[in-house]
Amino acid sequence: MYGSRSHKRLHQACENCRRKKTRCPGERPACSSCTRLSKTCTYPEVRGNPVTSGSQNGSNSTDTERRLAQLEAKIRMMERQEANSEMESYTRISENSAQFQDWQLPLSPSVEMDSSTTTSILPPNDVLEDVIGAYFQYCHKQPLWLFNREDFYSMQDCSEETMLALLALASCHSKHPFFQGRVHELGQSYAQSAREGIMHQVGEGKVSITTVQNLCMLTLANIQANKTTLAHLHIGMANTLAKCANLDVEACAIEDFGTRAETRRRVFWSLHLLQQMYGHQSFTTDILQDITRPQYIATYTDPRKSVNERPPAIPHEDISGQDETTSADKKSGTWAYMLQTSTLWGEVRTYVKQWAQQTNNAPPPWSIESGYAVINAYLMDSETKFPDRHRFDSARFTEQESRHLQRNRGYWSPWVYQQFAYHTIHNMLNHPFLYSSRPQQSAQLGVPNTFWKTSSELAFIHSTWVARLIEMVIRKEYRVSDPFIGHCAAIAATIHIYFCRAADKTTREAALDRLAKCVAFLAELALLWPSCKWLQERLQSLIQAAFEIDPEQEKDQEVPPPRTISINTRLMWDILLYSSGAYRGTASSPQTRSLFDGSSLFPEDNTDDGEDIVEIDNFHSPTVEVSLGNGQALPPQPGRRRTRSGHGTQGSQADLVAQSSSIPEDSGGSTEYTPVASWPMSLDMAYDPFFQFQDSAGPFFGTWEVGNL
Repeated sequence: MYGSRSHKRLHQACENCRRKKTRCPGERPACSSCTRLSKTCTYPEVRGNPVTSGSQNGSNSTDTERRLAQLEAKIRMMERQEANSEMESYTRISENSAQFQDWQLPLSPSVEMDSSTTTSILPPNDVLEDVIGAYFQYCHKQPLWLFNREDFYSMQDCSEETMLALLALASCHSKHPFFQGRVHELGQSYAQSAREGIMHQVGEGKVSITTVQNLCMLTLANIQANKTTLAHLHIGMANTLAKCANLDVEACAIEDFGTRAETRRRVFWSLHLLQQMYGHQSFTTDILQDITRPQYIATYTDPRKSVNERPPAIPHEDISGQDETTSADKKSGTWAYMLQTSTLWGEVRTYVKQWAQQTNNAPPPWSIESGYAVINAYLMDSETKFPDRHRFDSARFTEQESRHLQRNRGYWSPWVYQQFAYHTIHNMLNHPFLYSSRPQQSAQLGVPNTFWKTSSELAFIHSTWVARLIEMVIRKEYRVSDPFIGHCAAIAATIHIYFCRAADKTTREAALDRLAKCVAFLAELALLWPSCKWLQERLQSLIQAAFEIDPEQEKDQEVPPPRTISINTRLMWDILLYSSGAYRGTASSPQTRSLFDGSSLFPEDNTDDGEDIVEIDNFHSPTVEVSLGNGQALPPQPGRRRTRSGHGTQGSQADLVAQSSSIPEDSGGSTEYTPVASWPMSLDMAYDPFFQFQDSAGPFFGTWEVGNL
C-alpha cells in the first residue's frame, strides 16, 4: 500500500512542472499551471509498474493516460506541420517579392517574423535605374567622386541606405514622371530615411566605407535642400568615422590603382572637398595667453608645419578622350585641381568670417601676415602650376559641341567649377563691402589708396568674368549640377550692385546688364535647389534696399542719377557667408528646431532684428581717359550707419541720399558721423583702368580679355 502510493505520487507531476521543479496541481488532461501559462501539458507514461487485472480502477487510469498521450502526440505533430507550412508560405512570398518588388525593405537578422509586413519607401526599379543614370550624368565628379558605374550593375547588391542617399541627391536631375511635382518632398523623405538607416548602422557597430560614402551624398543633398545644420552634422560624422577607420592615411602603395585603394582615396578627398566648401568653420581655441580671457583665433595653412604622416594620394583620373588630351601624368585631370581650388575656398571662408567679426588684433589685409596675403600667395602659386591644356584659352569651352560637352561632363563640370571658383575667390578677397561696411574700422585702419584701387579693380574684373561664364554656359545649354555655382553668381551680383551707382553711364549700364544676368541665372537654379532659392530671395531684398529712391526724383529727368548706395549688412553677410547665414538664428530656424531639443538651445538674441544699413556716397567725377598717376579709386567715405527696425519699404530718398561730399562738423545733433581717415574723396566706381584691353570685335564686347585662368 505504501509503495503503491509512493509510486503514484512520483509520477503525478506534468513534464513542464517537473522541468521547472514547481509543484504541479496534477489535473488531467492539463494542469491549471500549464493552462495559465498557455503551455501544452503532458504527463509521463508509467512504466515498470504493471497493473493487475483485478484492479479495474488502475486499468481504466492507464487506458485514459495512454489515449491522452496519443492525442497530445498528434496535436504536437499537427502544430509542427502548421509551423512548417507557414514558413514555406513566407519563403515563397519573400522570393516573389525579391523577384518582382526588389525595392522592398530587406529584413535584418534581429527583426522578428512579424516585421515581414514592413515595406521600404524605395521607388520601383525603373525609377531607381533612371536616378542612377542621372547621378552618373550630373553628380559623378560634380563635385563628388564616390562610385564607379559598375558598382550599380546589380541593385540588389546595394544597401538600402546607399539607394536612399543617392535618391536624395540625384532625384532633382531625374526626368522620370514618378517625381513630377514632388521632387523636393520625396528628396527630404529619402534623406530622412537614409539618415535613420545610417544611425542604426552606427548604433549596431556595422559601419563600413559605404557608410561614409552615404554621408557624403547626404551632405550635398542637405546643401541642395538648404539644410546646412544637417549638412554640418553629416560632415562631422563622416570625418570622425573616416579618421577612426584610418581613411585619412595612405594605406596602400602610391602605384596601387586597385579598386580598394582608389575607393579609399576618392572617399577621403570627396569628404575633404565637402569640408572645405561647406564644413562648419571653427576657429582654434586659445587659452594659453590668458586663462581669464579665452578667445578664438584663425589659422591658415603653413607648409613649413607639415608632418611625416601622409594623406591618401590623389585618385587616378583617366582623361583620355577629353579634348583628345593624353598625358603620362596620372593626376592631371580637372578633378584634382578642383580639390586644390576648394582648399583655397576654405581659406577664403575663414578669412571672410574673421573679417565679419572684426577682431581688433587681426592684421590689415595689406599686411604680409594677413590671411589676404597668404591666400593671394597660394592663389598665384597655383596659377603658375595650372596646366596649360586646362586653361580657359586652351580648353576653348565655347568652341566645343554641346554633344561633346554632355558626353564628357566628368571633365567639363570640374573645369566649369574651377573657372567659377577662381574668379569668386578674387571677388571675395576684394569685395568692396569688406573694406567699406564698417565705418569705425575703416577709420582706424586708414585703408591705403593703392590697396583700395587694386582691390576694387580686381573685384570689377572678376565679377565681370563670372557674368561672362554665366553667359557661356547658357549659350552652350550646359546644365549646371553644383549649387556652388549659384553661390558664385550671387556673390558676383553683390559686386555689380556697387558699380550700378557709377557716374559713368557706360559703366553703370554695363553693371546693370551683368547684374540682371546673375539674377536671372540664380533664379533658374532656384527652381532646382532650395538653397539657391534662399540666396535668390536675399539677393532680391538686397537689391531692393540698395536701389530704393524717391519716386518723384526718379521721374525728374534733370536730377542726375543718385550715387548713394544703401547696403543691408545682414543680407550681405548672409550671401557672402552662405553656410553661416543659412541657419542664422538658432532658436528660430525650422531645421534647427527639428534637430535639437528646445531645452538645449539658448533664446535667440533679438537685439539685432532691425535692418542695419550702411550708406556709401560716390562723388568723384567720372574718368574716361586711363591715367595711372591720378590717384583714382580712393577708399570710400564711410558715410552714415542707419538702423531701422522692421523691413523697409519704398521710402523717402531724403534718408538715403548724401547731403554733402564734405564731412560736416560736429554740431551736437542727433546724427552721428564717424570720424574718417585723411582721404578727401570717396570711392570712384566709374574708373575703368582696363578699357584699352576691351575687344570691340569680339563676341563678348565690354568684358576684358585679361584676368582669366
